[in-house]
Amino acid sequence: MSGTEQSGTILFHSPGSHESWPRELQKALPSYNVHTSFAEVDPDDVVAAVVWNPPSGMLTSMRNLRLIQVMGAGVESLLSDQLPLGVPVARLVDPGLTVRMSEYVLMHCLSLHRQVPDLQRAQRAHDWTYIAPAPPSETCVGILGVGVLGSSCARILSSAGFSVVGWSRSKKTDPGFPCYSGRHELEEFKRRADIIVILLPLTDETENLVDDDFFAGVKRGAALINVGRGKHVVEDALINALDTGVLRHAVLDVFRTEPLPKYHSFWDHPKITVTPHNSSATHPATALEQVVENIKLAAAGLPPKNQVDLERGY
Repeated sequence: MSGTEQSGTILFHSPGSHESWPRELQKALPSYNVHTSFAEVDPDDVVAAVVWNPPSGMLTSMRNLRLIQVMGAGVESLLSDQLPLGVPVARLVDPGLTVRMSEYVLMHCLSLHRQVPDLQRAQRAHDWTYIAPAPPSETCVGILGVGVLGSSCARILSSAGFSVVGWSRSKKTDPGFPCYSGRHELEEFKRRADIIVILLPLTDETENLVDDDFFAGVKRGAALINVGRGKHVVEDALINALDTGVLRHAVLDVFRTEPLPKYHSFWDHPKITVTPHNSSATHPATALEQVVENIKLAAAGLPPKNQVDLERGY
């Protein structure tokens, strides 16, 4: 890589990110100017945009942009916008984000396995309901999406004693646990899973995947955890599955509209746990090095790490 000093403006726009991100970027790249307000920069000066859910059309005016660095693993909202031609898009593969996601999934799988939602309902009714504990090996967790996050979750769940199966759109080579692939094997995956965890990327193929037809094939009394994207799940189909007993509970961390509107029925549904998209997050301590390296690679005219295939959508 060239040792020539690089400069220009880095625009950081990532609502909800750790507040130290801009400061740490500036310390790591002192020859650049890091800004957090689009209104305060000349678009022609911006050479790198480090973003999460930027306003529609914001990036198209940046004629000298060399890199769009997404502050997370999902890029679908960005790809639905108009992007500058030829500018590489990189997603973030953050080991800290992966650990936090695995913790969240393990926490809620244990809660569902030990039937904590039922115990909470019994407490509110002042009902002494004894639910005998069972070993985790009696619960099969099915993971929809066996990428970096899904594979990490599978490992931590297996180490806790759960039985784990996976499903991906294309066949995985030796993932270390039983893994189904393709639409033709999705039904067998659903028949085995007591808890289904959604960790798929959002593409045209996976949007609205979890619909009435999907629920028709799940094991009756199964539970659902969605930490993928809100648009994976058809909301009316989910409510119907819960109300008819097809599902016993759903844990939702992602939604079609975020923040979840105050009037939304999910808030008060007795079989839904809502969390505010906080299953995981990027942090400078574990992700800064990757972002800085990608900016340097882009300045040198080299492809960034974890570059997004714009046609595949991930």
